[in-house]
Amino acid sequence: MHWGHGRWWEAALALLLLAGFGGSAWAEQRWLGCKYTDVNGKPQSFLMAFDDRRGIASILDAGTLVAGANTTINFQSLRARFPEFTITYNRNDGALSLTPRTGGILSGECRRVAQPPGAPNLQ
Repeated sequence: MHWGHGRWWEAALALLLLAGFGGSAWAEQRWLGCKYTDVNGKPQSFLMAFDDRRGIASILDAGTLVAGANTTINFQSLRARFPEFTITYNRNDGALSLTPRTGGILSGECRRVAQPPGAPNLQ
């Protein structure tokens, strides 16, 4: 590759700028639409927002975001505890495991969705 006479610094600057701005695009708020079947066999669904960089996840409940506790997010999974259940979401295949406060494991799936109209942003 030929950089021209003394212009290598322009390529280096471009790479630094891409590296600096690339991380901020990764940190955007994302939304998931999740479905599972409860212990009575009834289909249930919820919406969840998360942010990779800040390591936060919240569930949308009646127009309010309920923050998860002990949240961990990595390239493979998202795990968070909420008042009524703990979730594990597999980012590779969309699988959802939900453990209710009463015990047991419920299975389902989550898929990326657009932010619902009027939904608050993660804080």
